[in-house]
Amino acid sequence: MSIVVIIAVVLVSLFVVLTLLVYLLLVIPTLSRRKGPVPEVFEDNVRLAPYLSEIRAAVDWFHSANPETLRITSFDAIPLAAWYVPAKNARGTVICMHGYHGSPVGDFSLAIKFFHDHNWNVLLPHERAHGESGGRYLTFGVRERFDCRDWAKAIDEKNNGSLPIVLYGISMGCATVVMSSGLELPKNVACIIADCGYTSPFDEIAHVLKTSYHLPLFPTIYLSDMLARLVAGFSLKECSTLDVLKVNKIPIMFIHGDADNFVPTYMSQKNYEACVAEKELLIVKDSPHAINHALDRKNYEQSVAAFIKKHAGIF
Repeated sequence: MSIVVIIAVVLVSLFVVLTLLVYLLLVIPTLSRRKGPVPEVFEDNVRLAPYLSEIRAAVDWFHSANPETLRITSFDAIPLAAWYVPAKNARGTVICMHGYHGSPVGDFSLAIKFFHDHNWNVLLPHERAHGESGGRYLTFGVRERFDCRDWAKAIDEKNNGSLPIVLYGISMGCATVVMSSGLELPKNVACIIADCGYTSPFDEIAHVLKTSYHLPLFPTIYLSDMLARLVAGFSLKECSTLDVLKVNKIPIMFIHGDADNFVPTYMSQKNYEACVAEKELLIVKDSPHAINHALDRKNYEQSVAAFIKKHAGIF
């Protein structure tokens, strides 16, 4: 056997082994639906300790409100579910898209009560491959953006097109609502609240590979993209918020904590800079990932309420 053949066999073998390792240790755990319920209160997060009583009270209130369950079918035939908390004399509807392997109540416990107290309906979709919705794989907003669009259309029809709609997302849900702004949304979508989102699945996976896994980007990120295409039918480069924001016309409020190591703050700053629509940027001091509301509650709520009132005409 020639040296060229031996080298070729070794390289192919290494490629196969590395691909298998990326598939088993990274792609499947990252994209697949996880078993078991997601906590509604994150008791082990030390930064949330001073606010746990408020969060527990908000979660209890949500369950006592007996939310309705609404259902639609996605563009690719996945059954989707959402919890709906209607308000009396509603002023509008907030659609809350939760984060990566998160849950509607876990991510939005304080926000649900806040909006409902101000007479806003709250719609809480379970993203695909989460909770009560179907699907085996999440897609980091690439396909979820169409689900967000369809939820906006469904709730607009339910309210006879008479109420303003706010899209509100955290982390992956943030990327989802921003990506959805590049689609044809109901004209009643007044604005978007974008809390700690990334610029693209590719950028976020690259960041996690470097900071959490300490793996080289080449060839890991490219194998991940190849496997995402083969396993879940999407590319990590398929949609970028930076591209969407160059054409988006919906006002967006970007929010991020300056101590966020999971989705780095610069990603929201880049999104803000790319956005050609009316925009605001709120940076929450010393706040890690996805808990900006709890850590800066008064300023967060005042800022969000003012932004919605400015663009929806009511709060």
